[in-house]
Amino acid sequence: MKEIELSEIEDYVRPLHCGIRWKIIEYLRDDPKSSDEIFNHLNELREKVAEEMKYCKGECNHVIKKKLKKPTLYYHLRELESVGIILMEEYKPSEQKRAPEKVWNLIMEKLIINLK
Repeated sequence: MKEIELSEIEDYVRPLHCGIRWKIIEYLRDDPKSSDEIFNHLNELREKVAEEMKYCKGECNHVIKKKLKKPTLYYHLRELESVGIILMEEYKPSEQKRAPEKVWNLIMEKLIINLK
């Protein structure tokens, strides 16, 4: 749990303003995930949303509208990490013989804002 004063809210507005970041937080709730797992999950969500949007007739407002690219994912992860919401915990060997993957964990359980 982190408790902040109203004067500190600006530090959290930018990292939390984006819907994709909320999807990342939601996905990390249960256990740590690698960058590839997060990337694949978000792209699967996008495909599901794209299918659902065929029937919405413009009435829905979905967070993930276009295909996510790896550099964009890392930008979102760094933004969440910058305020201590998630943490890169370890490196996991890559299955595709690439550089090791980062494993991310949700470390902030609650954020309380004191409004007075």
